[in-house]
Amino acid sequence: MKNNRLIIISYRLPFSIKTDQKTATVQSSSGGLVTAVKSLDLSQSAHKPIWIGCADFTQRQWEKHRHLVDDDFEYVPVFLDKATQKGFYNGFSNSVLWPLFHYFPSYVDYHDEHLRAYQAANQQVCETVVEHLQPNDEVWVHDYHFLGLPQLIRERVPTASIGFFLHIPFPSNEMLRLLPKRCRDYLLTGLLGANLIGFHTNDYLIHFLESVQLNLGLPHQMAKILYQDHCVQGQAFPIGINYGLYHDAYDEPDVVAERAELHQAYPGKIIFSVDRLDYTKGVMQRLDALEAFLQTHSEWIGKLVFILVVIPSRDEIQTYWERKQMIEQAVGRINGKFATLTWMPIVYRYASLSFPQLMGLYTACDVALITPLRDGMNLVAKEFIASRQDQQGVLVLSELTGAANELGQALMVNPLDEYEVAERLAEALAMPPEEQERRIAIMQKRISTYSVQEWAADFFNVLQTASRGSHQKSQVVALKGSSKHNLLVAYEQAQSRLLLLDYDGTMAEFTARPDQTTPSVEVISLIRELAASPQNNVVIISERSHETLESLLEGLPIDIVAEHGTYLRQEGIWRSSILDDSHWKETVRPLLEGFVSRCDGSFIDEKSHSIAWHYREVSETIGFERSRELVLTLNALLPYQLRAIDGNKVVEVKIADTDKGRMARQLAMAYPYDFVLAVGDDSTDEDMFRDLTGDGHYTVKVGRGATTAGYRLDSVKEVLSLLTAFVKATPYTPDKHTGSMVS
Repeated sequence: MKNNRLIIISYRLPFSIKTDQKTATVQSSSGGLVTAVKSLDLSQSAHKPIWIGCADFTQRQWEKHRHLVDDDFEYVPVFLDKATQKGFYNGFSNSVLWPLFHYFPSYVDYHDEHLRAYQAANQQVCETVVEHLQPNDEVWVHDYHFLGLPQLIRERVPTASIGFFLHIPFPSNEMLRLLPKRCRDYLLTGLLGANLIGFHTNDYLIHFLESVQLNLGLPHQMAKILYQDHCVQGQAFPIGINYGLYHDAYDEPDVVAERAELHQAYPGKIIFSVDRLDYTKGVMQRLDALEAFLQTHSEWIGKLVFILVVIPSRDEIQTYWERKQMIEQAVGRINGKFATLTWMPIVYRYASLSFPQLMGLYTACDVALITPLRDGMNLVAKEFIASRQDQQGVLVLSELTGAANELGQALMVNPLDEYEVAERLAEALAMPPEEQERRIAIMQKRISTYSVQEWAADFFNVLQTASRGSHQKSQVVALKGSSKHNLLVAYEQAQSRLLLLDYDGTMAEFTARPDQTTPSVEVISLIRELAASPQNNVVIISERSHETLESLLEGLPIDIVAEHGTYLRQEGIWRSSILDDSHWKETVRPLLEGFVSRCDGSFIDEKSHSIAWHYREVSETIGFERSRELVLTLNALLPYQLRAIDGNKVVEVKIADTDKGRMARQLAMAYPYDFVLAVGDDSTDEDMFRDLTGDGHYTVKVGRGATTAGYRLDSVKEVLSLLTAFVKATPYTPDKHTGSMVS
């Protein structure tokens, strides 16, 4: 970030303006995002970063009091009208996305007008971003409020460097499917405008990649997705905390005083829990677990206290207000059931905590009970671990948090199993000090070495790499005019050339059934003329079976690669390096036959080392839906030796040991060619394009769609026109190469 300006976009700005008796004050906001961003080391940045967010104050207040806000950021509030704000925030963000992404579908309250408000808010924020965006800026979009924003910015500024980070879980596709198609397509394509999309865990990343493939039909390779001529990288970045802030606070006078006061007020064991008011946090289930604990471990009655702090949040939403009422009723019931005249098991507080109060509770408690039903990460768990300079205390943690992947020495629980939580509580309260120290020390080592600073540095390092790669890949050149002329010049000057040509969709137009696609007289003549040049080695490289290609291209003096690289014909002799008895087809074939029976017009095409389900004759909607189902099923069931290829109106299962890319690279390396050309139209041809990146290598995508190829032709007709130009090109006369091009 040293030479680039950072633009941060989040729903909330890290402050609010409050007016009391005509006196305005600026109050800092809390929350994981604010804490994380405020902890960034911006000292070496040459430019003051910009923070854009939705204002919870009026434009008049801002103009009057903006001078009160003076720190390391330049703040740009976005002022939404009341109707848009309500539909965007309460309506769609927190009544649709929040419950759905946290696996509470029964809480989803979807309305089209709320989606429109969400889209309008994202568009308004986009206008503000574009207004401030300069070359070399890095845009960092945060969280579920702005899932549509990256693509909106990309449409306005195609070369922008855009990173997105999701601070909540990304759900499985089964959850996402509950949204209307137009809605989920908007959200997914919105995210694909980013160069880099960050998640807390690999689980969330996998859910996203699966959703993109199943809903949009976009495959991925190593978490990279090609979309609209740019590359989108997905990656897990488990967010950290400002470790030093919490660790060093242990000895601060205010914290020492708070801790001493707590120990004096509660001389027994202290169990502590703090959460925002939210149904995802599992507070009711936690109270049920405490009740089960007191029933099964009555020896602890009178010897401990459970301090439960609930931070006010979204009280204006009905489900949240109802949750508050339920919590308070449960606290009253449990206290009434177990309390004595001198002791009460639960101390409940519905209010925010100051930093010294929070630190006092972290460092005074014997057990931190952190058991949300679902949480993207949960920084409270990390803050507790960091705060324990004394290396005492036990963390009881929900296995359904992102933090559970990192804090393996915590006592893990399923928050819905009240008796398991009760038993872990008993184990925590009885844990010897030396065991507490051992566990805390291991977890402190992890979170101290991957703090929020390292998290942000990792994110930006990957973003810069992804942006550079994306910008390079996005420059797909239309092969016409000067670019076509330059390619022809390179062809003419080359003494040895390798021409790798796909067949269907490249040399011949698609037909309803593959067996109806036969090369025209023009194509046969063109291939023969290209092959006649002693400087050329012409290779047809196709997914077709070797028997079919032998029949279609009979008599041509060329090499042929069949079945995605499984078979190679050189000097008229076919050979295969694959050792495969194809017994796996007996398992896959019945599965494909089931899809044929359910999808009229589809059929199976079986080859020596692969088997394919074609749906070109099926209606667009039904074919796409069934193909998504088949891809999902195959990805879940296939062993590592097999690969499912999501092609152009075909889903194919093949041996994973080879593909067009490997074979193309092998052929290109077999002889020191001056000129290597690869032309193809399908997703399987992307393997060739990715693997042929050397000097003198030219890759050409036929048709629309994102690609890693360097050039693009729009149709089969344009491919044939280019090859005709090759035939007519003036030959390069000195030192003609003769003989076989491939050893």
